[in-house]
Parts: sequence; C-alpha cells; structure tokens
Amino acid sequence: MRRVAVALTLAVMACSYGGGEDNTATETAPETTRTTSAGPASPTAPTSTTVQTTFTTEAYGLEDERPASPAGAEFVLSTVGLGGLGEVIVQNIGSEPGSLAGYWLCQRPSYYEFPDVTVPPGESAAVAVTGRDDSFGPPSSAIEIEGIADIGPFDAANGEVGLYLGNDFSNPDAIVSYVEWGSSGHGRSETAVSARLWPAGGFVETSAETRAMSATVLPPTDPAHWTAGG
Repeated sequence: MRRVAVALTLAVMACSYGGGEDNTATETAPETTRTTSAGPASPTAPTSTTVQTTFTTEAYGLEDERPASPAGAEFVLSTVGLGGLGEVIVQNIGSEPGSLAGYWLCQRPSYYEFPDVTVPPGESAAVAVTGRDDSFGPPSSAIEIEGIADIGPFDAANGEVGLYLGNDFSNPDAIVSYVEWGSSGHGRSETAVSARLWPAGGFVETSAETRAMSATVLPPTDPAHWTAGG
C-alpha cells in the first residue's frame, strides 16, 4: 500500500509541474500579442512624448486639439517683422516664467544673444533687428528689449530666422524654433529639419510687399502655422 501511495503522489506532482509550464506559456502569449499589435498607446506613456511626436499641422489645426502649456518655460518664434519693420517677437508658451539668457537668434551667418530678460508664461519679448524708428512697433503687452539684434535686414521676399538655446548653431539639439520664407534650403533649414521643427522643402510664401509673419499655431513647426501679410 505504501508503494502505491508514493507512486500516486509522484504522479500528481509530475502532472502539477507540467501544467505549470503550460500555464506560463499561455499567459505570456497575450503579452507578446499586445506588444506587437497596432493599437492605442499605453496609458502609462509619458504625455511629453506624445506632445513631441504630434507637432504637425493635422494635429494642431483646431484650437481645442493643441497641447496644454509645457512644464517650465518654453520659447518659440511668434512674429517676424520684415523689411522696414525688422523685428523678432518670441513668446513663452510654457507654464512658468523663464529668462532669455542663453538664447540666440540666427540668420546665417549673423547671430544675436538675448540678454537676461525674464518673460512670464504666455507673454512675449520683442527685439529690433534693423534699427529703431517709427516702424518698430511691438505689441504693447510685449517686453521691449533694448539694443538691436544685428542679424538683419530681413528680406521680405526671402530669408530665415532660428531661435537657439546655446550657440551650437549646426546642432539639431540646440535649435528650438525656426521659420523660413520665400524659398527653402537656407543656411539653417537643414538643422531645423533634422530637429523635426520644420518640414523639408517647406517655406512661408511671401512677397516684396510682405511686412510681417505671425504664428497662428504655437509652437509653429510648419509653413501652414504662419500667416504673412502687409
């Protein structure tokens, strides 16, 4: 009787062990399927990743589809005055105030470093690029930066301007905002394309009579995000 009992016990243990292996294979298969299937993003995916990969015209064509203000300060180009206007306006689209110290404007081969000016969230700062006269008229709500950003003039029919954090101007990790108009392929457009801040071959259509370009979508990363007018 003891031999029968021992044999039965060993048989039950063997069956239980074999069943555990089968259950493990059954449980891991759905995980593999979920990982490789084309479905909605994982609910645990960071929001910032989603924002950075959807800066497109299609995603931000409507006001209520734009992302919330990013954490901290984030500066982008919002207005470029052309010809006699000669100015650049940058806006802080972040949720916190931030300093423009360390930021640069570039119209290759000319560069300008911003002074230490703090811009509240949602507010703007304006700097002249071709001299101050009656044509320099930034919005009354914008902080007017003293001095001149000597990177102009901005040809109304053709040009570019990039905003950088730091002075490594060929580095896609340093450029934070960009626009080119009249044609594509300017000195820093390749850097902006590599940074996924601008589409290859894209440009805002302007003419010799165009006086300014203003962003209608923030951050502006496509020619369709800009409007040009007199």
